[in-house]
This record gives sequence, C-alpha cells and structure tokens, in this order.
Amino acid sequence: DVYKRQNMYSAQDIAKWFLYKNYAEQKAKMASNDDYEVYDGITHLKLQKLLYNAQGVYLALRGSKLFSDDLEAWEHGPVVRNVYDTYCVFGKNPIIIPATPENDEAVRKIESDKDTKEILDMVYDSFSIYTAWQLREMSHVKNSPWDKTEKNKVIDVDLIKKYFESEVVEK
Repeated sequence: DVYKRQNMYSAQDIAKWFLYKNYAEQKAKMASNDDYEVYDGITHLKLQKLLYNAQGVYLALRGSKLFSDDLEAWEHGPVVRNVYDTYCVFGKNPIIIPATPENDEAVRKIESDKDTKEILDMVYDSFSIYTAWQLREMSHVKNSPWDKTEKNKVIDVDLIKKYFESEVVEK
C-alpha cells in the first residue's frame, strides 16, 4: 500500500479523539453558558463522516493515510466497518465513551503528534459544524469517491486522495 506510513493510527483511535474533543468542547460551552449555538454530541453516522473527511484531508495534505482501516461505500456514505460495529449500538443518540486508561492513552498519543492533531483540529472545526445528515449529503455528491464505488465495496484510497486534493482541500 503506497499510502501506508509508520506510526499510522487505527480508525478506532481517531474516532476516540473526535469523541473526546467533542465532549471537551461541550463541557467548555456549558461552563461558559454559551447558548448561541447547539453543540451536539456525535452520532455514529456523524462519526463515520468525520473519519472519512479526516482520511481524505490527511491524504490530500500529507500524501499518506491517517489510519490504516478501509472505508467502505455503504448506503449512507463512507463507513469504517469496525468503528460502525463498536458504536452502532448508540443508534441516533450521541456516542458516549468512558474515560478509560486505554482511551485516554490513544487520545494522548494523537494529542502529542503535532502534525496529526493540527489536521484533526482543522477537520473537526470545518466539518463538525454540520449535522450528520448534511455530512452524509456532502459525501454523496456526484463523482465523489462514494458515488464512484460499488456499494458495500472498499473505496479506493486513490479516489479519496484525488477527490480531496481537487474538491475539498484548498492548497
């Protein structure tokens, strides 16, 4: 795999980072009584779209994969199967994950990786403002990697990289 790199993360670890970040942001907003916006939790549909965008942006900016797992073209957009299997129990409700030593360590490792953290912060700030359904619609546009992939098959990494380079990331 030409896009593999050393110290690659798992999609599970990136998912944990997004969930921790979202939780920290919600706590901060509640503490400051900021009620101008709704700070929603992350549902598993939204989490999948954040993972897809993170992988795409990372590929476009760094030329390598952020995480090793494949994205598959499911009915509602790109999905990492093992992350789906972990969090689908939450249905349409926000995902709540426990602060375990394992989860804390996974998030700490990403937080200490300046380059990765910078890209994830950018992806979070750019995409978490949308609802899960808006993100789903964005992944479904004509000629997107999801659109060009047979349903329930793995989305080619080349397709993701080229799409994000030409359509999403401003160089």
